[in-house]
Amino acid sequence: MRYISKDDIISLIQERLMRDSIATEAPVEIEGSELLNDIENKAIDLAISYISGKYDCDKIFASSPIRNGVLVQVIASIVVYRSVRRNAARKVPEDYILLYNEAIKTLEKMQAGSVRLVNCPLLTKEDGTKASPLFGNNTNDNYFI
Repeated sequence: MRYISKDDIISLIQERLMRDSIATEAPVEIEGSELLNDIENKAIDLAISYISGKYDCDKIFASSPIRNGVLVQVIASIVVYRSVRRNAARKVPEDYILLYNEAIKTLEKMQAGSVRLVNCPLLTKEDGTKASPLFGNNTNDNYFI
């Protein structure tokens, strides 16, 4: 796993339940699971799609990542939900659905700027100043130029 660890996952789901969720034919260990690595990479891509307008994702998710507790919790919640959900033989417990929905809402708050990732680098321009996303209002209520 490249951003979260086994301990991050175990803080949300019992290790036995996670092993059962990712097992295909034989029991699998969590740490070296290719399935979990794939699910984590997709969860990271989802997080990047939300926060890439404000944060330097290349630095956050580099080979030596900058771990942030909120981002770790969000990615771990998404990984747990998706790994449990892939088992179509049973319904996903409500607890994991709530974790997933909370994770998505947190990503939306990060995107909006109401939740800030401490110790994570913001996007900067080439001259070193902060890059701010373009936004504005082009309505003209008084009808003059």
